[in-house]
Amino acid sequence: MIAYQRLQSNDDVWLKRIVKTFRQQELTDEKAREILQNKKIRIWMAYEEEHVCGYVLAYVLPRIDMGDDMLMIYHCFVHENYQHRHIAEEMMRRVIDDARKSSMHYTFLITQEDNSPANALYQKLGGHLHEENKNVYYWYGTGEPKL
Repeated sequence: MIAYQRLQSNDDVWLKRIVKTFRQQELTDEKAREILQNKKIRIWMAYEEEHVCGYVLAYVLPRIDMGDDMLMIYHCFVHENYQHRHIAEEMMRRVIDDARKSSMHYTFLITQEDNSPANALYQKLGGHLHEENKNVYYWYGTGEPKL
C-alpha cells in the first residue's frame, strides 16, 4: 500500500533515498540536515515499505508586499515502476491542501505546454492557467487573480 508524508527535520534517511533514487547521487548527512531544517524547503513523498515511489519538492517564496508567502512547486516525479497509480495526483493534492492550510497566497508551478499528462493532471486538480504565462498553473489560497 502506498503511503504519503511530508518530510520533517528527522527524515534524513528518506531524503537520501529520494536523491539516490531520482538523482543517482549520494547526499551527505550534513546536506540532508541542512535541507530538512530549512523552513523554506518543503518535500512530500510517496513510499511503499522502504521504497520511494515519488516526491514533490517545493519552495516557500516570501513576497515583498504585505501578502502571504507563495509556494513554488519545483519537481513532481513518480518512479517509472509506480506510474499510472494516481500517485502524482495524490501528492499534488496534499501539497496544494497543505499550502492552503498554511495560508499561502498561491501555489504555482511551471511546465511545458506539450507535457500533456502533466497539464491534464494540473487541470484536473483545479489549476488555473495564467492569462499571459500559458504554461504556469496557479492554485489560489489567500490570493485572488488580478486579471
